[in-house]
Amino acid sequence: MNYIINIQTLKLLTSIGIISLFNSCSNISLSPPIPSMLYSASSQSTLNNNSVSSSTRKIVKTGSMKLKTKEVRKTAEKIEHITLTYGGHMTEYIERNDHQKNASFSIRIPANKLVITMDEIAELGKVTYRRTEVSDTTNDLIRQKANLAKLKQRRARLKAIFYKTTKTNDKLTLEQKISEIEEQIFNIEESYKQLNKFSNYSKLNISISQSKIRGPLGITIDSSKWLISRLFTIRE
Repeated sequence: MNYIINIQTLKLLTSIGIISLFNSCSNISLSPPIPSMLYSASSQSTLNNNSVSSSTRKIVKTGSMKLKTKEVRKTAEKIEHITLTYGGHMTEYIERNDHQKNASFSIRIPANKLVITMDEIAELGKVTYRRTEVSDTTNDLIRQKANLAKLKQRRARLKAIFYKTTKTNDKLTLEQKISEIEEQIFNIEESYKQLNKFSNYSKLNISISQSKIRGPLGITIDSSKWLISRLFTIRE
């Protein structure tokens, strides 16, 4: 009897051991976990290497404003003072006095001062239009820089051939080609400078018109129109 009990106990213990073994095996990972932080850092590093950093991008900002004011000339003088205060300068000023006195002009202002300049100008009258446009010229600058490098390499090769050749006709032909390439290099360098300048200084176009001031006669006419409209209003 004891022998039978011992056998049953042994079977029970064996079953428990097998179950425990299976449970421990199921908790064992067959492959090491993927280091997610390391993978993310690697991917980010690759993206940074293949793209232009936001801090080195060339952004051009352009602003436009329309303003109504009581005195065009005084407002223009105040705008010029604001422009000089923030390190800018006026590039164009046109004043007209057709049916209504108005003026339009353009200023150049440091890009980081464009918004605050527009805010201060807005306080000089009634703003009827305000817009800020942003364009990214980074790709244009990269293309121009690449073209410039190619042209300079070509010029260097042509000059090397020019100094080696002894034939007059060949020298004249090479000299003409070198001159054409140098003109292209000059144009690209000037364009490159302008794009850099525009990214540092924003252009602001401003248009000012004089507000209509109603005289006594105009006020009387408006009052009469209002009174007549009130008299002939049909009330339900």
